[in-house]
Amino acid sequence: MEKMTSRQEQKIRTQQKIIEAANTCFMRKGMAYTLITDICEEAGVSVGTFYHYFNNKNDLIISQFKKFDMGFLDVAHQLIDNPNALDSLIQFAHFFSRDASISDKTLTLEYLKARVSLTVEQLFPRNRPYFIILCTVIYNGQVRRQIRADRTPQELADLVMAATRGYNFDWASMDGDYDLKTRMQQDMPILFEGFRYHTEYPYQLCAVNEVIPVQNVPKLYEQETAQLREYCESRLLSKVK
Repeated sequence: MEKMTSRQEQKIRTQQKIIEAANTCFMRKGMAYTLITDICEEAGVSVGTFYHYFNNKNDLIISQFKKFDMGFLDVAHQLIDNPNALDSLIQFAHFFSRDASISDKTLTLEYLKARVSLTVEQLFPRNRPYFIILCTVIYNGQVRRQIRADRTPQELADLVMAATRGYNFDWASMDGDYDLKTRMQQDMPILFEGFRYHTEYPYQLCAVNEVIPVQNVPKLYEQETAQLREYCESRLLSKVK
């Protein structure tokens, strides 16, 4: 890897300074009431400098969602190659909540509210990289008859996301009144027990080409998501006759 020039290093430092200033303002005033001029004043940069790195405030916020999502690329193989699919779902939930449990509660809540309020289709759960991983884990678990197959991988992935997002929002709205990591460790195995395959359930695997959804991903994600999709498709198990 080529060493970065001092100019490139300065650009990274300036961008990070703007992001840190934005997060400070979000905690102080809330995202909805934070202006770009507030961020620039906090960062000690001009408005022109801000627009050199971000198109608008939402662009900055989306860049932080990308940072969160790209973290799943580091654990994709760990989750997908685990022969125990239910264990992978529990690990996924823990990883999804990891950043929330170590960050400021107010900031976590602001980003959770932003996810709800931003009308950006690309940020819908089914368009996020981690959804591809979830669908792959669930389908492989269905093939192994570890996970019920009377619902499609995408439907079950929706349930996983509803549970994990719900815990994150509850924790933040309760001002971090309980240890999120401990609560997840206690509750996720109970919740995911309902995913376990039982012989009385209909066994109806979906077609392999329907496992991973067609996605409308942000341009910031396109290359990484395409690589992840290719990897996940290569890891899908063959149906057991």
